[in-house]
Amino acid sequence: MKKISIFLFAAAALLGAGCNDSSDTDKVIPVSAIALDSSLSSGITLVVGQTADIAGKVTVRPENATDKTETYESSDPETVSVDEAGVVKAVKPGLAMVTISVGGKHSHFEVEVKEQRISVESVTLPAELADGATLKLGATLDIAGKATILPSNATDKTESYNSSNPMIASVTEEGIVSAIAIGEATITISVDGKSAQFTLTVEKIAVESVTLPDEWKDGYTMPLSGTLELAGKTAVLPENASNRAESYDSSDKEVATVSAEGVVTPLKAGKTTISITIDGVSASFELTVAADVQVDIETITITDGRWNNSLGTASVELKNGTATYDLYSRLVITPKNQNEGVAYQIVNKDGEFIDIDENGLITCKKVGTATVVVTAKNHKSLAQGNTKKVIFTLNITDSNDLDRTGWSMSASGPIKGTGGNATAALDEVFGTSSFPTASASIPASDATIFGLDRPGKNGAGDTIWFVVDMQQQRSVNYFRIMHQGVRNADRGCRWNGFTLIEGSNDNSEWTPIAENVKLPDMSYKSQLDPNDGGTRNIDDYRTTSNVKFPSTVNYRYLRFVGKATNFTGSNGTCQIAELYLGLDE
Repeated sequence: MKKISIFLFAAAALLGAGCNDSSDTDKVIPVSAIALDSSLSSGITLVVGQTADIAGKVTVRPENATDKTETYESSDPETVSVDEAGVVKAVKPGLAMVTISVGGKHSHFEVEVKEQRISVESVTLPAELADGATLKLGATLDIAGKATILPSNATDKTESYNSSNPMIASVTEEGIVSAIAIGEATITISVDGKSAQFTLTVEKIAVESVTLPDEWKDGYTMPLSGTLELAGKTAVLPENASNRAESYDSSDKEVATVSAEGVVTPLKAGKTTISITIDGVSASFELTVAADVQVDIETITITDGRWNNSLGTASVELKNGTATYDLYSRLVITPKNQNEGVAYQIVNKDGEFIDIDENGLITCKKVGTATVVVTAKNHKSLAQGNTKKVIFTLNITDSNDLDRTGWSMSASGPIKGTGGNATAALDEVFGTSSFPTASASIPASDATIFGLDRPGKNGAGDTIWFVVDMQQQRSVNYFRIMHQGVRNADRGCRWNGFTLIEGSNDNSEWTPIAENVKLPDMSYKSQLDPNDGGTRNIDDYRTTSNVKFPSTVNYRYLRFVGKATNFTGSNGTCQIAELYLGLDE
């Protein structure tokens, strides 16, 4: 009876429906578009195990669409799963795309899954840091990874470091602590909001030993009139000791005193113990002060010198009108305990080029060549017989001189002169052939000279010339000549001028630059007499002042032309020690 009732009810319903207009209710309205809720459009982030309900999180257009049923799909169900009800679950760390579909329309959003965050609960220092640490000045300590972090599976175990006083100890992002100055600093290690600290003490590097120089170890004797400098003479270990300041003491201050600067001043004959103390470590020696006894100089030589190291040369560049040269630093004087001292004598008119003080410091005043004779104070003779002397020639060049590297010279005839060659006047090798005695034999390499037969001598024509090849076009407006030294008064031959100076860029076609150029007169008879009154008087190297061209020129080649009237002296070979070209303002 129950089944019949249900059937009759259904039939009645169908008949009732058939009595209505079914044109609207049978029409299907499709979905035209769907849009994600703003909470999903930029993606979502979940931690492992977390869920999110995305059902109904889309807007369907039109609102009266026939079928608005949502379905869901994950691009990587092993990372992110989604069920039929729209529940998204984070399975493991990673990324997945979830798609929501309605009526054939689809929309997507990204799900990022992160590990479940485990916070740091504690940071504990190792024993070697917990009670504080000590570093020597300049040392380093690596503290990275030294702390114990709990729990061990904490999500973020990144360490950061800080020093309470970076002027004492600094610490890098990598955990390298550097000891900068003596003192204390607190070093902090921080991890995920938790931290631990320790005190770092920076200590000095102590001196371990102080060693005297050999000449003091067995005692030292000095004259009553002398002084002795102690400062900086000891060997200190370790070399990087923090405190290397020296202090000094004399056990008998009536015999000798020592200043704070380490200068020993003897007061009377006798003995005293001199102590040098550095950072609490001392070394001492017995000092004997002897009544004054004259200790004369036995020998004076010059380092890097020539002819038994009794002759020396050097060049110095004059900049902004000034230059200095320490001549004393090149002297070797024996014996070391001499108390005679040395004297410096500037040769003749060379005082217009230089001054020299009692300590051997030369002050240059203008471009040119100057000669100084150094003798023992009690043996000041300039004669060749005085063996306690050295002779030094200083060539003062102009900062506007051109670099002569690679230059060469050619000439109208064979190149002669001492060691004469195409670069002899361009090599800065000069000086010693001014000074030998009649019997001395000086190697040509010690003073190369550029020489030519003068007009009318040895087959030379009425006109001679030489060419300077500067290797490329250069702007020039002056030249300067260093003459050869003259060893015989009647044999000297020097250029006193040039008939013509020409320029060229091809060494073929020449353009006049200047005519009838006169050189400054640099001749004079020197004090130096190597033969003790004999006939071989020396007229040492003379350098002209800068000789200006009428105007600045720009050539590769310069040719200097001379006739018989352009020379002084009777020698058949006219010689040049050095030739300079330059460009000034």
